[in-house]
Amino acid sequence: MDPKKLNRRELITIIGGLAGTGATVSLYAMTGQTVPPTPAVSTQQVPWPYQPVDADAVAQRAFDSYLKGHCMYGSFEAIVGAVADHLGNPYKSFPFMMFKYGAGGVNGWGTLCGALNGSVAAIQLLSPSPDLLIDNLMAWYETEALPNFYPKGAKYPEVRSAAGTPLCHESIAHWCKASNKKSYSAERVERCGTLTASVARKTVQILNDQVTGRPLAVFGQSKQTQSCSVCHEKGGVVENMRSKMECGGCHQPQIKSGHGV
Repeated sequence: MDPKKLNRRELITIIGGLAGTGATVSLYAMTGQTVPPTPAVSTQQVPWPYQPVDADAVAQRAFDSYLKGHCMYGSFEAIVGAVADHLGNPYKSFPFMMFKYGAGGVNGWGTLCGALNGSVAAIQLLSPSPDLLIDNLMAWYETEALPNFYPKGAKYPEVRSAAGTPLCHESIAHWCKASNKKSYSAERVERCGTLTASVARKTVQILNDQVTGRPLAVFGQSKQTQSCSVCHEKGGVVENMRSKMECGGCHQPQIKSGHGV
């Protein structure tokens, strides 16, 4: 029997009889037809399989990736890329470069810090219980003096500042005040690269803690923000706000009748 003269129905019948053996591939090869692909793991299933990775190595990778695609791409590619390298395809085929949009707080709009944006996306993709980790990372970013990781290839002296908020433009403004540098300076550009490395590093640390069963810090707001929330959050007299952010990052409190405005 000439395999090349088989019609489609005959070919399917033969393949069905050979299913589960190496003969299927051989038959396809004989007929000159494309070998059927091995059923692939779906990358649409979340969370992706995660095992602890080296936080410092990911931080360095984040700095290097920042130089290629800015802050959001840098953090996401470093964290998820390290996992994808271990898992192989189809994970490595993920379109990482799509996260370039987060640069400068979403295409330069100065909203959510891109390093946070990419890291939170990574947590959502890799963690079975992401909410606590996301709150942990966001609260840490508001209060931590950053950057706190100095990668290879960095050229300028390290200057740290606490953002007080997860917003890009406020984070940069605080750093510019601390460093006495301009927002469009080469020093600030590098600072956002080392910041990206620092945030990616922290993200891996808390992902590692979760998967190994180590306790995570519990998210909590300052007393000032809690006092504001009494009126402005759910159930309050005003109830005109939904946020976990610290109020003091953007608003100067004006104490009137015991409330911050």
